[in-house]
Amino acid sequence: MSRSTRARLAAGLVGVAVLVGIASAPPVPLTDAAFTDREYASGSFTAATLSTPTVTSCTVTSLLGTFTGFTITWTSPYQKVQQRLSINNVVVDNTSVTQSGTGPYTYSATISSGLLNTLLGSLLGSTNTVRVDSIYSGTSWASPAVTRTLSVGGLLGLGGNNTCT
Repeated sequence: MSRSTRARLAAGLVGVAVLVGIASAPPVPLTDAAFTDREYASGSFTAATLSTPTVTSCTVTSLLGTFTGFTITWTSPYQKVQQRLSINNVVVDNTSVTQSGTGPYTYSATISSGLLNTLLGSLLGSTNTVRVDSIYSGTSWASPAVTRTLSVGGLLGLGGNNTCT
């Protein structure tokens, strides 16, 4: 037998031995990973909430029955930067809001008919939602809002009474 024939025969015998060894080996047992565990933890937590402001007054000013503006006053435990006043979902700039007290703070905003016309257009004969809430700057967190309804009559009060209720 030649040397190359013997080498082929030896390689064939080794291959058959490996196949027989694999076929006769016991199956690999299943194991649980070391990081699995049937225990678990639980707990409870509550998210921080912002207090709802309290409206103490909402008064309308009129001249001969014609709406000239309104003043809304409210209290809140938060600083002025966290107060948001809006009318029909249009936010009023906080420069129109004055703050007093040391906490809880009292806020007041006097909004003229001219400013309202600039913000919203003509209000004659309209019903408007005035909304005050506290916000947490830089987030979408807001307190529940407190609302009042601002009703504006027509010229000389012919379209109804001017009220804030």
